[in-house]
Parts: sequence; C-alpha cells; structure tokens
Amino acid sequence: MLGLALLSMIMMLADSRFSYLSQVRFYASYLVTPLHWLADSPRSISDSVNSNLQSRSYLIGENQRLKQQLLQQQFELQKLEHLKAENIRLNELLNASSIVDERVVQAQLTGESPDPFTKRVLINKGSVHDVYIGQPVIDAFGLMGQIVDVEPYASWVLLITDPQHSTPIQINRNGNRAIASGTQDSLQRLVLNNISDTFDVVVGDVLVTSGFGGRFPAGYPVGVVSNVLHDPGEPFATVTVEPTAQLERSRNVLLLFK
Repeated sequence: MLGLALLSMIMMLADSRFSYLSQVRFYASYLVTPLHWLADSPRSISDSVNSNLQSRSYLIGENQRLKQQLLQQQFELQKLEHLKAENIRLNELLNASSIVDERVVQAQLTGESPDPFTKRVLINKGSVHDVYIGQPVIDAFGLMGQIVDVEPYASWVLLITDPQHSTPIQINRNGNRAIASGTQDSLQRLVLNNISDTFDVVVGDVLVTSGFGGRFPAGYPVGVVSNVLHDPGEPFATVTVEPTAQLERSRNVLLLFK
C-alpha cells in the first residue's frame, strides 16, 4: 500500500511537471462521458417531464381564463346591443311625445296577464301618479289601449286587440268612420264592425282615432288595413286591421292626460 501511494505521488508529480498523462486523461474523458450522461439522464428526464407538465397546466389555465374573458365580453356586448336598441326605442318615444297635444307621462311595462283569454299588460304607474281608469296609453307608433284597473303604484292596461275593447276610428284617406274591435285569436289583429260592401276602405288605409265617445283624443294611429274580404253571401265585408302599436315589443309607453 505504501508503495502504491509512493508510486501515485511520483506519477502525479511527473504529470504536473511534464504532462505525461494529458493524452490519457483526454481519451479517458471520452470513455466516461456516456457514463456521465447515463447517470444524469434520470434527472434530465424528470426536469423535462416537470417542465412539460407545468407548461401544459399553464396553457390549460390560460385557455380557461381566456374562455371566461371571452364569455364576459360577449355578455357585455349583448348588454351594449340591448342598450343601443333601448336608446333607439326611447328616442322614438321622445319623438312621439313631442308631437302630442296632451300632457304625457312615461311608464314602463312590468308584466302581463296570465289569463290567456284577456290581453292586458301591467305598467309601473298608479293612483299616486294620477293615473285614472279609461286613460289612453300609446307607444311610439300608435294607440295601445286604455287603463282599466288602477292600484297605488301600478295599473292594468287593456290592449286594443282584446275582444272586449272597441275603438272609434276614421280612415285617414277619406274620413269614413267605423269601430275597430279586438279579436280572441291574435294579439296583432283588429276587425272593423258592420262594414257594408259599399264602404270605401281598401288595403293599406291608415286608421286613426276619431275622437268620438270622448275616450281617445282624435288623430292617433290605430292600425293599417291588411285585408278586405267581400263575401256575396254575407251582409257585411270582413275588414282586418294590423295595429300600428308594437303590442308585443314595446316596453316604454306614454300615458295621455286630458
């Protein structure tokens, strides 16, 4: 053992002085490099797997975050579209209120009757706002109906297309007068009562309130004639009218005060 130690020391001294073993070390490093790579490969593979797992987890989280952000932006875009449409409707209502002679108060629809045999809607104005039974209600496009029930902070409006509702009208083109009544089958349909075959009415005629009866002021749009049927076997013609008011879509309305 002592001899081996002495020999090693002599070889180390000679190598440090004369570099006898540099070539041996050079080729020996090539021989042991694969061993080093094999020894280090488990750690490298582990680091690579961990890095891939972290990248995948990050991408999944980022993808989920982007989906939520997109959903939020789509929701906000829908709200903006709603506000844009609502502003258009309010401008239409403002234009309508600027040309009426009566005092008006704006109201909003808050509900509708669950009874399938009646056509009523609920608004957010009542007796504390001086709403009264029989008060006319219009939207930006024409007559909607009249108040039939008043509560302190809400009121029920009977629509003009309810079968129990009748509206005195006149034809804008020639001044001929008639009564327009609601029907049971459709929210968007009126009929003219007791119209003789010689009555001057054609498809496209605009009907407005006549002012007769004192309930509705004269001159408000009621509807447009959509069909005129003359049946030789019947004493009266069948005249169908489409309301100008957007009964199924209007949310903002005006209450007319005398």
